[in-house]
Amino acid sequence: MSSQPPHPTLLIPGPIEFDDAVLQAMSHYSESHVGPGFVNTFGEALSMLRQLFQTKDPQAQPFVISGSGTLGWDLVAANLVEAGEDVLVLATGYFSHGFTDCFKTYGGNVTELRAPVGERPQLPEIEKALSEKKYKVLTVTHVDTSTAVLSELKELTALVKRVSPETLVIVDGVCSVGVEEIRFDEWKLDGVITASQKAIGVPAGLSISMFSGAAMKSFAQRKTPPASYFASFKNWTPSE
Repeated sequence: MSSQPPHPTLLIPGPIEFDDAVLQAMSHYSESHVGPGFVNTFGEALSMLRQLFQTKDPQAQPFVISGSGTLGWDLVAANLVEAGEDVLVLATGYFSHGFTDCFKTYGGNVTELRAPVGERPQLPEIEKALSEKKYKVLTVTHVDTSTAVLSELKELTALVKRVSPETLVIVDGVCSVGVEEIRFDEWKLDGVITASQKAIGVPAGLSISMFSGAAMKSFAQRKTPPASYFASFKNWTPSE
C-alpha cells in the first residue's frame, strides 16, 4: 500500500506516478553541493547514466543540470551549432517543431523534413536531403509525445554515418530514455537528451543528457562562444 496522500492517478506521458521509495529518498537533509557526500553521490549518478545510455566511451560526457527537458534543446543548439550552420530536423510532431524553433533562436539555418501526421520521414528522403547539403547536426525525436511516432535510430544513424559521416546525430529522448532501446556506442549516436520525470521515474526538474566525444570535440572547435551562459558546456564539463 502506498504511503502517499490520496491523489488523482496520473495517466499521462509525464510526469508519471512515482514510487514511494523515490519520494522517501528525496526527503533528505540539505547539504553542500561541493561537499564530499554530494560529490560522491553525483559522481555515482553520472556513472550509472553511462550504463543507462549504454556507453563505455571515456570521451562521452554526461550532464545532469537543473532544468526541464526543453533545456536539452538549448544544450544542443547553443553548443553544437553556430549561427548560420545548417541543421536537419526530422519532424514527426509538436516537439520536433519546438526543436526547430530553438535552433532558429540561436541562429541555426534549419531544414525540416516533415512527414504526414502519424508517420516519420523515410530513409530515402533523408538520404536525398543529406546528399544535397552538408548538415552540422541532424536531430530526431525518438518518440514524439504529440503523435506517438517512434523513430528507428539504428538504421537512421547507419545511413547518416554512411552518407554524411561528419554530421552529428542528436536524439530527443525525453519520452524514450529508460523505456525504448538506445545503444549509444553501438549505434554511433552523438547526443541524447532527456529529462527526469518520464521513464527514468523521478520528479521533474532535471535535464539529463549524454554527448559523444565527437560532439564534445565539435564544441571545443567552435569559432564563436555559445550564445548562452547557463547552457554552455564550458560551465558544466568537469575540469581536467
